Order: sequence, then C-alpha cells, then structure tokens
Amino acid sequence: MSKHIRIEGHSNLYRERSSKGVVNTNADDVEKYMAVQLAKKSEKIKMQTMCDEINILKDEMREIKTMLIRVLEK
Repeated sequence: MSKHIRIEGHSNLYRERSSKGVVNTNADDVEKYMAVQLAKKSEKIKMQTMCDEINILKDEMREIKTMLIRVLEK
C-alpha cells in the first residue's frame, strides 16, 4: 500500500496516510514557498532590529535630557 494518496484535482499534491499532511511534489512551488518564508523571516528580523535601535535612541535621548536638566540646575 502506498504512503500517499493523490488529492483529486491536483496532480502534484498528495496526502500522507499516517499524518494526513499534504505533500507538494512540484519543486518550483516548494521553492517559491520557501523563498516567501525566507523573505518573511528576513522582514521580521529587520523590523526587530529597527525596534531595538529605536529603543536605544530613546534611552540615549532620556540620558541627554537628564544631563541637560542637571546642567541647567547649576
């Protein structure tokens, strides 16, 4: 008995009998999917980096403000 069952209407999609997961046998589709996932991950990392940099700038601005207040109090 085969491990995969062909999904009707899709020549390149199969369902695994044991896990019921869908398997795509079209390498181009899989490659496109992986490229999209990589782009999403890259964008998420970029966004996190920008947020971290903004938070550093906020901290530095607070520090500068505190120093200015001290200088003006003298």
